[in-house]
Amino acid sequence: MEAKQRKIIDLFSEANTQFTIPVYQRDYNWEEKQCKILLDDIVTLAKNKDIISHFVGSIVYIHEGVYAIGVKELNIIDGQQRMTTLTLLFLAICHSFRKINSMAMFNRTYNRYIIDEYIERDIKFKLIPPEDNLILLENIINENSSKMEEFRDRNMVKNYRFFLENLKDLSEDELKEIIVGIEKLIYVDIALEKGKDDPQKIFESLNSTGLDLSQSDLIRNYILMDLERNEQNKIYKEIWIPIENSCKVSDGSKLNSYVSDFIRDYLTLKNNKIPNKSKVFEVFKEFYLKGGCILKEIKEYSECYALILKPTEEKEKDVKKKLKYLKALDQTVLNPFLMGILKDYREKIVSKGELIKIVDLLESYIWRRYITGEPSNALNKIFMSLYSKIDKNDYYNSFADIIIKQNFPSDEELKYQLKIKPVYKDRNKINYVFERLENYYHNELIDFENEKITIEHVFPQNPGKGWHENFSDEEFEQMNSLKDTISNLTLTGSNSNLGNKSFLDKRDNEQHGYKNSKLYLNKWLGQQEKWNILKLDERFENIFEDILNIWHRPFLDDAVDAKDLIFFTKGPRSSGSGKLKNNSLLVLKGSTASKEQTAGIGVRNIKIIEKLLDLNILKEEDDKYLFEKDYLFSSPSAAARIVLGRSANGWTEWKTFDGKLLDEFRVKEN
Repeated sequence: MEAKQRKIIDLFSEANTQFTIPVYQRDYNWEEKQCKILLDDIVTLAKNKDIISHFVGSIVYIHEGVYAIGVKELNIIDGQQRMTTLTLLFLAICHSFRKINSMAMFNRTYNRYIIDEYIERDIKFKLIPPEDNLILLENIINENSSKMEEFRDRNMVKNYRFFLENLKDLSEDELKEIIVGIEKLIYVDIALEKGKDDPQKIFESLNSTGLDLSQSDLIRNYILMDLERNEQNKIYKEIWIPIENSCKVSDGSKLNSYVSDFIRDYLTLKNNKIPNKSKVFEVFKEFYLKGGCILKEIKEYSECYALILKPTEEKEKDVKKKLKYLKALDQTVLNPFLMGILKDYREKIVSKGELIKIVDLLESYIWRRYITGEPSNALNKIFMSLYSKIDKNDYYNSFADIIIKQNFPSDEELKYQLKIKPVYKDRNKINYVFERLENYYHNELIDFENEKITIEHVFPQNPGKGWHENFSDEEFEQMNSLKDTISNLTLTGSNSNLGNKSFLDKRDNEQHGYKNSKLYLNKWLGQQEKWNILKLDERFENIFEDILNIWHRPFLDDAVDAKDLIFFTKGPRSSGSGKLKNNSLLVLKGSTASKEQTAGIGVRNIKIIEKLLDLNILKEEDDKYLFEKDYLFSSPSAAARIVLGRSANGWTEWKTFDGKLLDEFRVKEN
C-alpha cells in the first residue's frame, strides 16, 4: 500500500487513466447540502490567495501494479462520492463555458477532466460508475434534458442542476476562478495493489468524510468484493440490482433506499430476533457464514418487501387495496411477518382469500390499538416471531388465535376511547379512517388522491358568534372539547366554502352543503335540523356500527376473562377506564381525575395526586388531571376515589360498557 498527498485535479487530468466505481460500492448519495459545502469551500479558495490548499479526505483505489499494460484502471474503494461530485461540477463548468461561447475553455476542461479521447476503449469517460449511473452520466454529459427530467429524483441529476444554477451568471473569468479553487483541493492518495493488499478490511474500516457507510453498503461489499469480475457483475445484475430496485421508493423529488431496513427485517424473520440497526451487517455476516443466507431467496423476499413499501405494484386488485390500507397505519414493525405471509402467498401456501382475511385482521388490530392508546413498542416482541408460530395447515385460524390474545382491544374499549379521542390531530390517520368509512358503502370508490377532498369540522375549529348563541356556556365548552373527535368530523370537497358558517348554512348551501353532497358520510348530516351534544352522540352511534364492521374483532369461543374487559366510571367533570388486575385496578392512560375533592377524602386524595404529579403519571389541566400513563391502584375503590373526587365503592362504581358491575368479576377469597 502506498499513501501520498496530491492535488485532486492532478488525479483527474492523468492521461490514459479511468476511475471505475465497482458494482459493490454504494450508490451515489451526496445531496445538495454536501455539494453546497464543497462549492462554498472552492469559491473561498478561489477568492483568497493566502489559502494555498484545502484537504478533502482520502481516495483509496486498487490498481493492477506497475507492470500493467494499456489503460490504467483504478477501482475506487473510497472517495467515489467526491469524485462523482467533482465530475458533475466539471460538467456544469464545461456547459457554462459553452453557454457563453467560450469554446476554447469548454474544450480544455472537457478533454482534460471529463474524457480522454485517446483511450482505446468504446467508453472514453474519465469516471466510469456502475451501469445505471453510467447511463445517467452520459445523458448529463450530452445535456439530454428530457432524460434528466425523467430521473429528476436522482442525486446525480439534482446535484448537477444545483451546480449549473449556481454558475449560470458567471463570466469566463469567474468560471476560471472556480477551476483555480479546485486546483487547491488536496487529498491523500492511497493505492492498493491487486493481490497484495486486502481491500475488504480497508473498506469496512473506512468512514467517508461525506456520509457514513450504511449497513447495506457493507453487506453489498461483503458479498461482491472477493468475487472474480465476471461473477461479480453477474451477481450484481441478477441479484443485487433487483434487491435495490425493490427497496427504492421515490417521493417525486427524492429517491429513498430501504435496503438496510429490508435486510434487518429479513434477519428478524429468519432469526426471530430483531438486530440492532447498527449491527445488521455483523448479524448478516454471521448468518451468511453459517449458510443461512441464499442470495436467490433474499431477492425473492425483497420482491415481497416491495409490495409492503409500494402496494401499487401488486397486481391483484383486492390484495393491493388491503396492503395500501395497512401501509397507511405506518407500522414498520409488521414487515417481517408481512414478508413471510406474502412469500407464502406467492408460493400458493396461503390462498388469496386467507391472505386478505389476515391483512384485514392485522389492520383492525393495529388501528384499534392506536385508538385505545396501546403502546406501539410492545408490537416488536409480538411480530418478530409471529410468522414462525403460524400453522401452515390452518393459516388464518392459527393467526387469529394468536393475535386475539395479544391485547386486541375489545369493542367496548374501542367505543369508549374513540368517542373522546381527538383524532383530527393525526391527519394521515383520520384521512385513512374516513377513506375506509366512505368507501365501505360505495361500489365506485371515492378518489382520495383528489386534493379537494378534505376533513371538515361540523362544529368549527374557530366558531363565531352565531355558534355561541346556540349554546349555554357549559354546552359550548363541551362542544368545543369534542370538536376534533370523529363524531364532529366529515368529508367535503368545499372546505373553504363552509368554514365557520352555522350548521343550517352548511347543511343547505346549494352547491357545497351536506344536503346535496354525494358523499355517504354527509347523508345523515343533511337530514338533521340542529347540531349539539345529542346529535354528536347519535352520529357516533351510527358511525360506530360501520366501524365494527370494518375494524372487526374475532370472537373467542372461551368464556370471557375479566382481564380482557375494560371497566368505566364517570363523574360530572371526570371519567376513567381501567382493567382488573388480581383485585387491583389499572387505570388506563387518557383517564381523567377530578380537581374537586369532597371534604371527607380531600386530604388523602391530594397526597396521592401530588405523588402522581411528581411521577409524571398525572398532568394538570384546566379543570381536571389527565392520566398520561397507566397506573395500578391497590384497589378499585382507591382508583374510583381519585377519578371521581369523592368516597366510592369501586366494586360498584366501575362497570363494563354494557353495565355489568366490576363486583361480578371479583376474585372471591375462600
